[in-house]
Amino acid sequence: MPAPAGTTTSRGCAVGDKGGTPPALRADARRNRAQIIDAARALFLRVGVDVPMEEIAKAAGVGVGTLYRRFPDRAELIKAVSLDNFARLVELAERVEGAEPDPAQALTTLLRSALELRLGITMTALSDRAYRAIQSSPEIDELRDRVMAVAQRLLGRAQAAGTIRADIEIGDTMLALVLVSRLVPPAGDDLAEMVFQRLFALVVDGLRAIPGTPMPGRPVTYEDINELRRSGGLGGFGKFAPADPDESQRAR
Repeated sequence: MPAPAGTTTSRGCAVGDKGGTPPALRADARRNRAQIIDAARALFLRVGVDVPMEEIAKAAGVGVGTLYRRFPDRAELIKAVSLDNFARLVELAERVEGAEPDPAQALTTLLRSALELRLGITMTALSDRAYRAIQSSPEIDELRDRVMAVAQRLLGRAQAAGTIRADIEIGDTMLALVLVSRLVPPAGDDLAEMVFQRLFALVVDGLRAIPGTPMPGRPVTYEDINELRRSGGLGGFGKFAPADPDESQRAR
């Protein structure tokens, strides 16, 4: 399935619009853009989304002016990294669905990859300005929906095979990922990696179809998650983030 029109991965491969417009960036501009996104992703993982833009430019090997020509403010850069992360995850999800015969293992691989990319950076610790930019992105919405469609199919197949508990829905797994994303420390050291692996193991074990405590209430669906997102009631989305009086100073 082709990527949405207008999507540009970190490799700089822009997808033309419906009129067939060719990619607008020259090779050197695409290379600079890819370097900036890769550097920002690494620093967001290690330091957080409030890392100074100057540090991102330095890590990318470009000037600050070049960075701002590509991404006028922090919100646009966070949006670009988020879009690239989801594009990578779509590619992996569709590949693993076709290659892995065990649906439970395929789902585990998909969940692990989502956490390793820290898709939670699009959900947590964002300024209101960045939050609005991401929430208003139809490209991210489409990629997210494609990932969730694969995850939903894998979950259903694993439940039919009796390897994943039957009293959960895909929304339950999403909430677990959000919580783990918020709790995992910044990447870059052995302790953080150990914490990540242990929390992920707890999540995976909680999905298995083994005797245990019945889940209260009803399964949480993807529609439930979208409703929580729209209302600002999902932990990690805008409403639960603390007010940031210095946002206007940090946005650039």
